[in-house]
Amino acid sequence: MKKVMAALFLVFVLGFAVVASGCISGGGTTSSSSSSTTTSSSSSTSTATSTAKLPKDVMKIETDKSVIYVGPKDEMASVTPESGGKKVIIVSYVVDKANTPSVSKLMQEGQGFGEINPAFFRDEHVDALVMAARRETDPAIRTELFKGLYILGNKYAPEVILGQNKQLRVYWSWVKGRYYHPTLAERYDLLSEDPNAPVVPIGIGNYKNDPKTYVIGTIGWPESFDPAWTYETFGWEVWHEVGDTLVTYWKEETEQVSPDLAVAWAHNKDGTVWYFVIRDGVKAYDPWDNKVYPINAVDVAFTFWRVQRLGHSVSWMVKTFMDISASQALTEDEFNKILQSGDIIADYKGKSEQVKSLNDLLNLFGYNGKTAGVFKLVLPKPYAPVLGILADPFLSVVSMQYVLGDKYQEALKASDNGKKPDAWAAYVQKGENDATHQLMHKKPVGTGPFYVKEYKENSYIVLEKNPYYWNTANKFGHDRVIYVINNDAGGRVQLFQTATVDTVALPPERINDVKGLTFKGYKDIVQTNLLQPILTFIVFNTQKEPFNNPKVREALAYAIPYDQIIQTVYKGLMVRNWGPIPKPWPGYTEYGITKYTYDPNKAKQMLQEAGIDPTKYKIQLIYNSGNSAREKIMTLLQNVWSQLGFQVTVTSYEWPVYLGKTEKGDYDVYVVGWVPDYLDSDNWVGPFLYGATKFKEVNVQVKG
Repeated sequence: MKKVMAALFLVFVLGFAVVASGCISGGGTTSSSSSSTTTSSSSSTSTATSTAKLPKDVMKIETDKSVIYVGPKDEMASVTPESGGKKVIIVSYVVDKANTPSVSKLMQEGQGFGEINPAFFRDEHVDALVMAARRETDPAIRTELFKGLYILGNKYAPEVILGQNKQLRVYWSWVKGRYYHPTLAERYDLLSEDPNAPVVPIGIGNYKNDPKTYVIGTIGWPESFDPAWTYETFGWEVWHEVGDTLVTYWKEETEQVSPDLAVAWAHNKDGTVWYFVIRDGVKAYDPWDNKVYPINAVDVAFTFWRVQRLGHSVSWMVKTFMDISASQALTEDEFNKILQSGDIIADYKGKSEQVKSLNDLLNLFGYNGKTAGVFKLVLPKPYAPVLGILADPFLSVVSMQYVLGDKYQEALKASDNGKKPDAWAAYVQKGENDATHQLMHKKPVGTGPFYVKEYKENSYIVLEKNPYYWNTANKFGHDRVIYVINNDAGGRVQLFQTATVDTVALPPERINDVKGLTFKGYKDIVQTNLLQPILTFIVFNTQKEPFNNPKVREALAYAIPYDQIIQTVYKGLMVRNWGPIPKPWPGYTEYGITKYTYDPNKAKQMLQEAGIDPTKYKIQLIYNSGNSAREKIMTLLQNVWSQLGFQVTVTSYEWPVYLGKTEKGDYDVYVVGWVPDYLDSDNWVGPFLYGATKFKEVNVQVKG
C-alpha cells in the first residue's frame, strides 16, 4: 500500500509506519539526464566464465536458470551470447532522451517513490529490464527478468534491505472475524465483537469502546483525506473504509478480484481496452452538508482522470499503465454496439467467454440489477496485474458533482458527458493547491460503508456507519470506527491494557507488555506467525555525494548491524532479505547475490577503494517521529557510521513532513518500508529501482 505504502504503500504494521539479484558483468551505462547516476561494474562478478568481451554498454546478468544480456539496440547486434547451457534472454532498447525527465525535475515535483524510485537512482539497463518485465507475457521469462532486477538491486544498493517483516497483531479476544490481506486493510464493517464485550469510555467526547465500536490505537496521521493525494497505508486504510473502487479483493482473496462499484467487466483480445459496467443506486454521502450525490460512469472517468491531473506521486500507476485521455464514459447502448461487433472477452471465476450483449455479460457475473453506464479504460500496452491496481484505495470513486460544485454542469457539458475527459483540465489544476484537492483533503466524501464524521489532527478520527451505503445486504459488525492517535508506545500499551482500544499498533520491543493480559474474563491475542510481503530498508539519496558512488553504498551496506536490528529492535519479527522482492514471490533469488553482513573492516576497505575520505562528509539520518523502532535503527547506524569517520546526526520529522521531504529528495538517508500496491513482483522492483527513463523501444528475445 504503496509506499509511502503504495504500495505502498507505507503501512502501520508491527506498530510502526512502513511507507500501499545472480551475477553481473559488463560495461558502464550513463544516465540520459543525470550525471551523478550509478554506473554498472566494469569488472565481471559472474560465476560463469566469459570468453567474449562485451561492448562497453552491454551488461550480462546470470541467474540460476538464464543468462540475460541487456544493452542499447545498436550495440546488441555485435554480441555473441554465451548460454552455459542456460536460457538466453536478450533485452535491447532505444532511449527516448527527449521525453526522459531529468532527475532534478522529478525531485522538484516530489515524485520520489512515485514516478521514480525513492533513492532517485537511474540506470538505463535497470530501467530497460523493468520495462521488459512489464511488457513480457510469459510468466517464466518474467520471473527470470525479475531475478535479474533483484540481482541488480542487491549489487547497486540504492536501498539496503534490512529484512522482511513478520506480522505483529495485538487485539482482545472479543473481536471476531479478523483476517489478513497483503495489500488491503480489513473492512471493519465485516468484523464484529462479542455482544458482551466490556464498555469503556475512550476519552474523546462521549464516545465509548462498546461492542459496536471498533477502536484502534495507532500512530501517525494520514498524508491526506483525498484518495488522489495519499500514498501511505493509513490514508489507504481510511479510504478502504469510506470509499469504493471498481473491483476489490474480498477478504483474503489474492488470486482474483470481486465486483465492487463495477458489477461486470470485459476486455478486447489483446487486453488494451477494458470495459467496466457500473452499479446503479450508489450514492456519495456528504456529511458536511448532509447531501447525497448519485454515482455513474462519468464519475469513474473523472476519478481516474483527476488522479493523473493532480500529479501526486501515487499517480505513477495511472500514468504508467493507463491512457486516461483515451478512456471515457459510455452509455449501455454504446457498449452494446461494441459487444455486438464481437471480440470482447469476459473472464470471471475460471470462465472465459466471448460476450455479445450486455445481458450476456451481466449473466456471466450473476448480476440482475440496474446499471449506471460503462467506463472504458484504455491501456497503452497490456498489463496483466491491472485489475489489482484498480482495487487500490487511491482509485476510490469520488463524486464529480461534489468536488466541482457549481462548475459541475459546465464541466459535464464540456467533456460531452465524459467522452472528452481532457476538457476537465479547465476545472482541475495540477498540484496540491487545486481547489478539488483542498476540498477533499479537508472534507472527504465517499461511497463506502463508513464516512468521516469528525477528526482532530494527530489526535483522533471517527468513522460512522454510512446510512446511504449501497450494499443493503451488508450486516454491519460495527457502527463506527475510531482511530486514537498516540505516538508514545507506552501510552498505547496503557490504552490497550485498560481496554480503551480493541487493537493496538506496537513496536516489537513492547510485545512482553501485552502478552498474557486479561480483562473482565477476556484474553488478549498476540499473533506473530505470518511472514508478510513487506520489506523494511534504508534509502540513500543517490543524487548526493558520497551516495552517488555505488562502492560507498556497498560499503555502508557492510556497516549495518543486521542481526542486532532483527533481535533487539524487532525481537525476531523479521527475516533477512537482500534485494527488492520478498520471499517467496517470483524473482526472489539467492543465486550469486551478496548477502551483506555486519563487517566494519570490509566497509572501511571498500570506502578506501571508493577513494573517499569519510571525515569530509556529514550524513543526516532521518526517521518519522513516534516510530521507536526506526529511531533505534538510526541511532545504531549513527554509532557505527561515526566510527567509520562520517559526521552523523539523527533527526525525526512528523509523518506528513517526513513524506514531503523524502518525496522531494530533501534527505541524505532515511528508513522506510514497502507494502505492495498490488500483487505482482513488478510492484517491488519497479518502485524500488525504476529511474523514469523513457524508451522508444524495448525488445525481448529468448533463445534456448
